Amino acid sequence: MTDDQYDYIKQYNHAAQIENTLRLSRYFLLSILIICLYIFCIYQIYFNTVNFYFNFWFIFTELFASFCWLISTAYFKPHQFDLKIAHRWLQFQCFSIGALISAGIFIIYYYLPSINPNFADIQALTLSALLLIVTQTFGLTYLTQKLNYFCLAFLPSIVPYLVSQFLFLDKSSHLFSLAINFALIVILLCATTSYRIHRRISTLYAKNSLLVKEAEQQVAWTDDLCKQLKNEINHSKDIELQLQLNNQLLEQKVKERTFDIEQMNKNLEDQQQNLQLAHEIAGLKPWDWNIKDRTISLSNNHKGTSQRDSKEHHYQLLHTVHPDDAEQFKNAMKQHLRGQNDRYESTYRVQNSLTGKWSWVHDIGRIIAWDPDSNKPLRMVGIRRDIQQERTSQERLKLAASVLKQAAEGIFILDEELRYLDVNPCYEQLTGFRHEQMIGKHLFDIAANYKSQQRSAHAEILKQVLQHQQYDGELQEKFLSGKELTLWLHINAVLDDQNRVAHYIGIVSDLTERKLQEQRLSYLENYDILTDLPNRFYYNYQLHQYLISQQDSLKQLAVIRLNIDRFRPLNEYLSNNGGDELLRQVAQRLRLTNAEALFLAHLNGDDFAIVYEISHIRPSVMEHCERIAKAFTLPFNILGQDHVITLSMGIALYPEHGRQLDYLNNCAEQALSEAKHLGGNTIRLYSNENTALLEQGIFLERELRKAIQSNELVVYYQPKINFRDKNIYGFEALVRWNHPEKGIIPPGLFIPLAEQTSLISDIGRIVIQQTAKQIKKWNQMGFNNICVSVNVVAQQLRRGQLLIDLDEAIKANEISGDSLELEITESSLIENSETVKKLLQEIKSRHINISLDDFGTGYSSLSYLADFPIDVLKIDRSFISKIGQNKHEAIVCAMVAMGKAMGLTVVAEGIETEQQLQYLRNLDCDIAQGYLFSKPLPEAEATVYLKQNIRPATYTYLI
Repeated sequence: MTDDQYDYIKQYNHAAQIENTLRLSRYFLLSILIICLYIFCIYQIYFNTVNFYFNFWFIFTELFASFCWLISTAYFKPHQFDLKIAHRWLQFQCFSIGALISAGIFIIYYYLPSINPNFADIQALTLSALLLIVTQTFGLTYLTQKLNYFCLAFLPSIVPYLVSQFLFLDKSSHLFSLAINFALIVILLCATTSYRIHRRISTLYAKNSLLVKEAEQQVAWTDDLCKQLKNEINHSKDIELQLQLNNQLLEQKVKERTFDIEQMNKNLEDQQQNLQLAHEIAGLKPWDWNIKDRTISLSNNHKGTSQRDSKEHHYQLLHTVHPDDAEQFKNAMKQHLRGQNDRYESTYRVQNSLTGKWSWVHDIGRIIAWDPDSNKPLRMVGIRRDIQQERTSQERLKLAASVLKQAAEGIFILDEELRYLDVNPCYEQLTGFRHEQMIGKHLFDIAANYKSQQRSAHAEILKQVLQHQQYDGELQEKFLSGKELTLWLHINAVLDDQNRVAHYIGIVSDLTERKLQEQRLSYLENYDILTDLPNRFYYNYQLHQYLISQQDSLKQLAVIRLNIDRFRPLNEYLSNNGGDELLRQVAQRLRLTNAEALFLAHLNGDDFAIVYEISHIRPSVMEHCERIAKAFTLPFNILGQDHVITLSMGIALYPEHGRQLDYLNNCAEQALSEAKHLGGNTIRLYSNENTALLEQGIFLERELRKAIQSNELVVYYQPKINFRDKNIYGFEALVRWNHPEKGIIPPGLFIPLAEQTSLISDIGRIVIQQTAKQIKKWNQMGFNNICVSVNVVAQQLRRGQLLIDLDEAIKANEISGDSLELEITESSLIENSETVKKLLQEIKSRHINISLDDFGTGYSSLSYLADFPIDVLKIDRSFISKIGQNKHEAIVCAMVAMGKAMGLTVVAEGIETEQQLQYLRNLDCDIAQGYLFSKPLPEAEATVYLKQNIRPATYTYLI
């Protein structure tokens, strides 16, 4: 063996030992995990004693062995690692495992018997020996590829036993020591022997590898010999060339003899090419079926001739033929093969393998050879022709004929001299002439040309068609058949390949019915069907035209808006038919009394409008309106009954009150609204002051809506004081508008407007929600008996949302109903009293107190106190402020006495002086409220006031 071979074997052995040890060390680590778990379980089962060091050794050993297993598996993948790093890693791993085994033996053998009396020395010796023997056995199995790996794991693990023989001579058994020493020596000898065996096997593998390389070198030498042999062959070919030159003379003679045959073949080839060209032009593809040999030859114009097995061709053909045509194709072929038909002929669809589209083909064939003995067919030839273009053209022609016949518009075809070649049934129906009556005639020979206007129209059409080769326009035509129609005529020229006119195509649409419909729609769009007067749309359009196009001729005009007073109850009384009849008669009377007016319109319902020109030669607008009012003093007879109606009229003047359509209409509507508010049957002229007030209200309403969306509304709280112990009874929640620019806006400026819209309900909902949140905060601070009152208006009672708002606020803030009190005014109880009573009963069922607010200022009735579930009687500030006057003191005294007699809690609001406070205390009033104690406070200040004035004594509700 050479030195190179020896070095190669040495390196190979080193690499193989590391790779094999890395692979087998995973099993060694798994065995360590298993034996440690096994010993831990035995100790825990038989000696159920928890020990920190033993548990820590077990957990750390398991984790460290798992970590080593993961590193060996994930990082050191086969043939993807550095041998030096792997060698260092295996040394570290083996030594660490040996140290952990040594620590385990020390803990089991020395430490556990000392702390656990139940764990005897012999048991400790057994478990430690088990740990040592098993681990060394697995090490002997998996770590002997390289002896130093085994020693690094073996030597640390036997240290406890070796140390015990010298340190604990009195406790150790000499026989056991001799036995264990002998066993360890045997294990070490076995490891040495196993290592030598592994090294010898690895050496054999290395030598085999060298032999393989030598064999490969031998193969390379063989290739070189082959190349030399090829050169010899080439030399032999050169000799063959010499022989070929000698044979050329012989070949020349053969060529001369075959010249005539080649000429004949050339003629045949020319004829074959001509035939192929004819097939290609005609789209024919010949095929030849050798039935006996079961082969078929197919001709392709581009690829030549291909031959395939007939079964394969038949199978492929059946998969390309359309399923609807397959049965017909089979039957045609069978009939010819059985002699039932002289030739095979079939038309079917085949699928293109590339595009997947279907195309029609025509297949024709005939048997040309028969077996003389069995009379069976031997050979069959045929051609297949692609007829897809022909089928498409035929279908297009059929479709065009069908479209021409079924079209809902008249269609005709003219020749280059504008004479009829063909017409469709619709054109026959339009003209009143049959097909044969029109063919050959000129375009307008069927029309009546006795009027000059019609002749002129025909001449213009012919001129445009001849010059521009098209015409498109509307025509009023009368035919000789007697039909007179409004038509839309469209004519286009059809050019040939030389760009000459070959034909003309015309399309005729009947516009007669459309014109009538347009007239009907125009009437319906601009006039009211009921009164036959212009409607709102036409009124606005016409007034706009007066304003923009006739300003020079119209210096002044008036827009008068009229409305029938109390039309709704009268309409309900008369029913729909009677109401419609009344509107018709009112419209007729307005026509008669407004002959001088520019325009009269019925806008909608009982609203009418008049546009009147103001001029010195005409009566004034007020005189005109008074004349209308006088005319309406006469009764209207509706359904046999006489009814006298009155009108409310509002007037806006142009240009004094505005120059734009919308502004004039708005001014007239405002004047009409003012007349309605005055009780009707009156005439009002628009005033600019009304516009200022209206704009202010609209602006305030818009700002208030924005404030609700932007959470600008806040709640202030005014304290209520108990007369008896001067403790705080509760608060009244009062809404304020915290405007971002104007600051705090008092409720007197926006609550009246909110009560006219649905905004008051939204404001009430916000107050209830914020009040409930504040009550929750006070409850969390320890003030659990505070009662806060919230004002509720009639609209909230009627809209049906109040109970939902209360339930949501109570549930969301987890407060009691006893913490809330609703203040309701007397006016809220007037309308729909039964419904209100049921609603108040529902509120009472939620333990919410109900207070009658502003008592004495509205429609005071003692029945409210008796019929409705009222808990609190609140005397209005207007009475409290006049204490000192005998009559008013008597009223206050009576109110307090009445409330006490009915068992109600009496609240006096608006207290501002000590005199008022003392007088009410003498009357035994229950609750005091007013600026004498505090003004309404924001949330933070109300909380400070509550903390400063609350008394530690426990207080309860008065109700």
